[in-house]
Amino acid sequence: MTRDPNTQDPAPYTQIPVPVQVLSTILFAAFAIPVTIVALNVFWPAGVLIAVILAWRGGFAPTGRPAPAPRSMDEAVQSLMPTSAPQMQPRSSGNATFDAYRRDMMDRLETEQQNFEGFLTRLRDAKDQTEFDAFLDARATRVDKQDSQD
Repeated sequence: MTRDPNTQDPAPYTQIPVPVQVLSTILFAAFAIPVTIVALNVFWPAGVLIAVILAWRGGFAPTGRPAPAPRSMDEAVQSLMPTSAPQMQPRSSGNATFDAYRRDMMDRLETEQQNFEGFLTRLRDAKDQTEFDAFLDARATRVDKQDSQD
């Protein structure tokens, strides 16, 4: 499916402020709950219909305009995967020296991050080994005490 480049995307999703959501929920509930109860008492199919509509709508809270649907199933799946985020290339600042410095700094930081993650892995392994050795020592001491008592 190809997109027409002349069509404009809809306005981005905007979150309704929390106080507005709370006020709207209270006012809507103050109206909808009594109407549903009266409808159930007067003509029960109407009350059930109102309750079903409220449940299908998702309750009382307004959420604003929903986010646009993904254009394809592949895009929807990739949006759920945290590792599939594209690597953002920094925009050029227009200064070649600064861009080279920034690139070198980013490479150095990535190397330091990998080294640090390796260090953390070795540290966890050493801690696990220490805990395992302590367990074996405690077990050997227990076995020795049981043997000496027998």
